[in-house]
Amino acid sequence: MLSRPCDRTDATYQNFVVEENDTKAQVAEKLYESGLVSDATRFELLLKLSFTGNFRPGTYFLSPSQNSFEIIHALANGLTTSKGFTIPAGLTLEQIATALDRDGIADKDKFLKAAASPDLMQIELLQEGLDEHPDIKGTDLIEGFLLPTDYTLSSDDVDESMLIIMMIDAFSNFYNDDYRARAEEMGMDVRDVLAIASVIEKETSVDSERAKISAVLHNRYNLEMTDDKEIYDVPICTPSKESIIAALYPEETEDTYYVLSSSLDGTHKFTSDEAEYQAWLEEYEAAVKESAAEEAQDDPEAQEDEAN
Repeated sequence: MLSRPCDRTDATYQNFVVEENDTKAQVAEKLYESGLVSDATRFELLLKLSFTGNFRPGTYFLSPSQNSFEIIHALANGLTTSKGFTIPAGLTLEQIATALDRDGIADKDKFLKAAASPDLMQIELLQEGLDEHPDIKGTDLIEGFLLPTDYTLSSDDVDESMLIIMMIDAFSNFYNDDYRARAEEMGMDVRDVLAIASVIEKETSVDSERAKISAVLHNRYNLEMTDDKEIYDVPICTPSKESIIAALYPEETEDTYYVLSSSLDGTHKFTSDEAEYQAWLEEYEAAVKESAAEEAQDDPEAQEDEAN
């Protein structure tokens, strides 16, 4: 394939400089010499086929794991930033855009516009599963695909499209062939995996529980116990690596229910018995009410409000 990455396993980003008078042939040769593309002639041919104009001079942040389309897109759309930033797990795409805007990394409106660009359809990873989810469009196309991790950029200017491609690329390198094979074995595509992982991410922050919650979700689906509220075509947040792995490797249990513990420590109890689940749920709700009452009793302002 003309656009294949030079080395999809190497996610190291490096500075790449385009000088003022560099021709496309010179850029292609420099990319080859830098180990960013596997063949200068093939890259130059792809430039001609994509009708790409001249590249703007400047310093770009590129990786051998990016395919040629991603590199062309980056070179055609500007520079990146020297600031480092972290994408935490559990955020939606819009929340990520808001956080990047708040920290001066990117403009929120431009980021969301870039996230909805039809050009992203050129990324093979994002095409997966669309036959099963034909209504997915706009920013829903990449919801869940921006990998939560630490990112380091290299110059003071920033391009929102490059940020998005870099984050998708990070996910692509994490989601390796073993994970793909496992998903296929389970009859899932990458969007199914991310949807389940996003629920796991929202349900618990306790690492030891992720695979147990995954088991419940898979068991309920396989036993046709799920209702419409438990099924998502689009991930409800950006899941962590741990939740993605848990979605692929659920614990081997017969549990079909989970409920927060009445100890109110954030942990869950798991069962396959509906009556036990209901009893635990009542215990949890009673514990919440008791805790709220104790807090109100210890809060003079709350007592005064109640008296008035």
